Amino acid sequence: DRPYQEKLFDPTVSFKYAEVEAGVDRVLKRIKEKGPFDVILGFSQGCIIAHLTAAILRERGEEVPWRLSLLFNGMQVRDQRYKGLFQQPLTVPSVMVFGRKDEFYNYGRASQAALYQDPLILEHDEGHKFPSQPPKAREVYDEVAKQVCWHCGIASS
Repeated sequence: DRPYQEKLFDPTVSFKYAEVEAGVDRVLKRIKEKGPFDVILGFSQGCIIAHLTAAILRERGEEVPWRLSLLFNGMQVRDQRYKGLFQQPLTVPSVMVFGRKDEFYNYGRASQAALYQDPLILEHDEGHKFPSQPPKAREVYDEVAKQVCWHCGIASS
């Protein structure tokens, strides 16, 4: 058997996610109980549930209940059963942040960006993590804050 990362980067390897609809419904239940929320944040494979939630809502004819998807070091949905959900890019506004030293950088950057219409892509020189090294981290977070304010109708200073 091959290492996980090797299989992840191999487009001939099939992935099959379990209990996707139940997971999406659990996220939506939490949003309904604890929300409203203006921004959904995903990190790494957590971005996949954000993609699937937005896509399944679109398929159901329902509105996405947040204003902005903020996606750090994410990647595409690999389960072919859901490929049809992404034939048209998602229109929910999105900000994507990628670390250039992330082992998933090349794989995730191209594949995730293709799922959305006009995503804003920000990059930093670190790995598979939230950026922390100045000055780039400050630049990334300033832009993220600016985007959150804009999409939420908050005047930024």
